Parts: sequence; structure tokens; C-alpha cells
Amino acid sequence: MTHVSSEIAHPGMHGEMSFNWDDIRIFLKVAECKSIRAACIDTGHTHSFVRNRLKELENQIGAILFHRQPTGLTLTETGERLTTVAKSVQRQARAFAAFSNRRQPELRSVVRVGITEGLGVFWLTPMFNDLRGKHPDIQFDLRCSMELPKISELDVDLAIQLEKPTDPELIVRKIGKLHVVLYASEGYIAKHGAPASKCDIDKFHLIEIVGPQIRSEEVEEKMTSTDKRRFVSLRVNSSSAQFIAALSHHGVSAFPTYVPVVSRGLVHVAQDFVLERDIWLAYHPASGELAHVRRTIDWIISSFDPARFPWFRDQFISPADIEKMMSEQGGKSLFTPACTLSFAS
Repeated sequence: MTHVSSEIAHPGMHGEMSFNWDDIRIFLKVAECKSIRAACIDTGHTHSFVRNRLKELENQIGAILFHRQPTGLTLTETGERLTTVAKSVQRQARAFAAFSNRRQPELRSVVRVGITEGLGVFWLTPMFNDLRGKHPDIQFDLRCSMELPKISELDVDLAIQLEKPTDPELIVRKIGKLHVVLYASEGYIAKHGAPASKCDIDKFHLIEIVGPQIRSEEVEEKMTSTDKRRFVSLRVNSSSAQFIAALSHHGVSAFPTYVPVVSRGLVHVAQDFVLERDIWLAYHPASGELAHVRRTIDWIISSFDPARFPWFRDQFISPADIEKMMSEQGGKSLFTPACTLSFAS
């Protein structure tokens, strides 16, 4: 049982009240989903169970928490107040649970990192041996998704994202820049040719990636005003699928300039096209005070250090120049064939 401040109680109620924390969690999920049915899908509970727990919570507080409308559920004034307090308690409970686990010396300290799928799968994952070698006592929980993580609610300890967080409570730092250009596979070019300019894209097949933090419309606006249904032949919602589709000769697609570091077989085309995206590191101050989180933050910053990895500089460096740098240093692509990245610290 968790004690929640009487600020959330119905006016006229006095003193502290004791709530079932499971009911509070269900309430927060329904408030987030704005639907009992959607909350049931997320939690695995039955509709009657969730409805009864909400009814019990409303009876205990002495107030209605949701307006039931044809378009879904909206919070009442009391529901809004309960949400504010419950989220605060939830953050404290998560921080306490994490601290409690880390007090056990035989266990690794866990750092939960939210990151965009492309950077998580094709950059930080191959770099993991470096972190493990420096900090073997840390378990790296890498959560690759284009959805923006809820840093303030401590769903993750830190996040790497392409949209700058606006929450004033967070510590936010720019750690690099992505320069996005167009590529096609050698096999695709052999069969269909290659666009010489971004204006030629409507004569080829484009692999489009869509999702949060992905500005696909900006990619297309920079190329042509033609209806994209004319040239988008494949649409995917993950960087992994996009990458496999390009390597499978399905068309032209937009990737960061450091593709030569990741793989062979993709060729830079339409070289007049460039899209820039800043890379942001964000974390809650409370997380940053933990020693193992701080060590992970330092490691991540070094993993995007433009001095070590020049493709993350503000200045554009072409894929051809990146390939030349790799050749001069004897480097090989990370996946084809797999190897250890050898750029100097």
C-alpha cells in the first residue's frame, strides 16, 4: 500500500488516505490511453477488472475521475490532480526500486537508455564491447525505438533522440549531428541506374521510412513536388527494415553519411541532397547523480565524439571522404564483415 497526499482527495476529506498502488497504476494507464479497452490491451487485464478497480478508486476518493464521452475518456478536475500526484509518486517509486536493486553488490547496476532505432542498432550496439571493457559492472539496457521515451517519468535513465526535448526539468546536450544523404545498392544501380540529382528521384523507386522523429516529408520536399505515390514503392516503419530493403536492391533511400562504416554495398547517389539532424542527449538530474549512470553518459558522449568520429561533426563530410579515412586507417565496416571499430580515442 502507498500513502498518497490528501491533496487528491475530494474537498471536505481530511488526513492521509491509503491507496492500492495497483489501482493507481491502472488509473494512470487509462488516463494515458483515454480508453478502458486500450488500457486492457496494454495491461492484459479484463475490461470488467479495470472498470471495477476504477470504480473502487472513485468510491475511495469520493469523486468521479473521468468524463465518459463518445470520443473516449477525459479527466475530471479531480482526475487531473490525482494524475499529477500519482506520476510524482510513480517517479519516486521507480527511483527507489532502482536504488534498492543497485545496493546489492553481486548484481550489475542497470542503466536504461532510450535511443532511436537507427543509432541504437547500427551505432551503439556495435560499440558495446567498449563500454563492457571499461565498466563491466554496468548492465546496458538499450531500448531502440522511434517513440520519444518518457525521461521525466524515469522510464529510462537517459535518452538519445533526434528531437530536442522541451521539458525544462531535463538536462539536454547536443552530442553530434547526422548528415543524411541518399543511397542505392550496387545491384539496384546495375538494373535501374542511379539518380544524378535529387530532382530525378521521381524516375526511381524510393524506400520511405515513417514514424516519430522521422521527417520523411522533409526528405521528399527537398527532392520534388511530384506526388510521392509516383515514386515511393516501399514504406517501412523501422530503420532495420529500411536498411535490409536497400541492401536487397529495392530502391533508393536516405541514410546517414556514415553508412560506409556500417556496411558495404550501398552507393551514395544524388549527391546534391543533404538533410541535417542534431543528435540530443537528455536525462533527468536525479539520474545523472547516480555514479553508474554518469559513467554511461560519459561513455555515450565519447561514442559520438566528432573528434573521434568525424561524420558526427557539424561540417558535412561526404561518404567518399569517410571511406577514404577508413582505408587510410585500415578500418573495415562494422557488419560486412564484422569487426572492431579502430578509430583512435
